[in-house]
Amino acid sequence: MSFFGRLIVVFFSLMVAIMIAGITLAIGIIAPDWRGIDSDPIERVNFFIVSFFATSFAGAVAFLPALIVVVFAEIASMRSFIYYGVGGALVALASYYGSDISIRLENTTDVAPVGNTLQLAAAAGIIGGLAYWLLAGRNAGRWREPRNS
Repeated sequence: MSFFGRLIVVFFSLMVAIMIAGITLAIGIIAPDWRGIDSDPIERVNFFIVSFFATSFAGAVAFLPALIVVVFAEIASMRSFIYYGVGGALVALASYYGSDISIRLENTTDVAPVGNTLQLAAAAGIIGGLAYWLLAGRNAGRWREPRNS
C-alpha cells in the first residue's frame, strides 16, 4: 500500500473510531434511563441527540491526541491491540481531564448528572482504540515494507 493510501485509511479509521467512542459515551449517559427509551419516542430522539453531541465533542477533544498516538504507532510499526486499547484509554482520560464539560452542562441542561464519568471516559477510549486497531492498527507500518511480487 502506498503512503497516500495509508493516510486515507488512517484518517477514515480514526474518524470511525472517534464516532464509536462517542456512541459509547452516549450509551453510557443514557443507560440509567434505558427502560424509558422503549416506550417513549421522545427518549429515542433524546438518545440520538446525546449521541450526536457526544460524538462531536469526542471528535473535537480527542482528535489531536489520538492522531499523535496513531502517528507514533505507524512510525514504530505497533500492531498490538493492547497498545491501541491502552492508548485509547489514555487519550480519553487526557481529554476528560483537559476539558471538564460537566460543570458547564450542569447549569444549562436538564440532563441528569452522569455517574462514573471517569470509568465511562476510559471505556469509550478503550472501545475507540480497539475499533481503530480493527480497521487500521493491525497493519501499522506495513506501508514501509517492500512488496514481494
